[in-house]
Amino acid sequence: MPTGCRESTHEETNCPRHRAGRRRRGDRPGIHGVCRGEHQPRQAQRKHIARVVALDQTQAVRDAIQSPAAPEGATPPEAKAITPSGHFNVRVDPTGKKPMDDTWPSATDLFTRAELQQVMRGLTGVTAAACHTGDLPGGGSTTKPTTCTLNLQISGESNDDRSKLMVNIRGFGLPQQVGKQWTKDLAQARARSAKRPGLYTFYPNKSFGTSAAYTDGTTTKVLVQHGDVAGEIWFSGIGFTTLNSDYLKSRRAYRTAVVPSLVQLLGAKLTTTAKATA
Repeated sequence: MPTGCRESTHEETNCPRHRAGRRRRGDRPGIHGVCRGEHQPRQAQRKHIARVVALDQTQAVRDAIQSPAAPEGATPPEAKAITPSGHFNVRVDPTGKKPMDDTWPSATDLFTRAELQQVMRGLTGVTAAACHTGDLPGGGSTTKPTTCTLNLQISGESNDDRSKLMVNIRGFGLPQQVGKQWTKDLAQARARSAKRPGLYTFYPNKSFGTSAAYTDGTTTKVLVQHGDVAGEIWFSGIGFTTLNSDYLKSRRAYRTAVVPSLVQLLGAKLTTTAKATA
């Protein structure tokens, strides 16, 4: 072995420079993973191992962030595909310390009139109202609104009984960060569902191009993920009583037809994401 020791892993006994150094120090033979004739300090080796373990744990957490297992044989309902009017270009800080909320979408842009018209007959207008910024974990407010009420003008509805969508961007970040709160909320929903069967519809994992989603028929919670970016978005449908011939049929149509399409739309809009440079 030449004295340069350019093999990335080799027995120290094969390296003349290391052999001479060992005679001076009284070290025993071993394996080292550094080239160019210098031993890697044990402290550096431990740091390297710690980094590898941390990466493995991060991946494990990321893989675990999913919805609960769907009932045996369950299949997601049919969802009419909505053509997105645009896409979310969200970025995240690789350290997870900076929210980078200036890249989050505005709550006013979650659902556009052109998008909603594809699943809501008679929709003629959408007006955003009561839009507010959100609080950031480290203090301060988000750059753009995270909550908003989208008032809908649908043919056949009276002015004092308009349907509306209340949207809430819970936040974007690294999958393990967003998934921590999602998992907590999900466990509570599962507990309530056990006491009141049928209260929630839990969609099978990876349905509609999202990581997970579930609804109680009014409020729908969606976990979206693309690459290293994850986000949680809620929307609540108020009204929607003229989608069918009577109230119950209309609400059922909202839950079984409109909601799956909107969930799928959110998954389709989060397609352009990037991790910011450190």
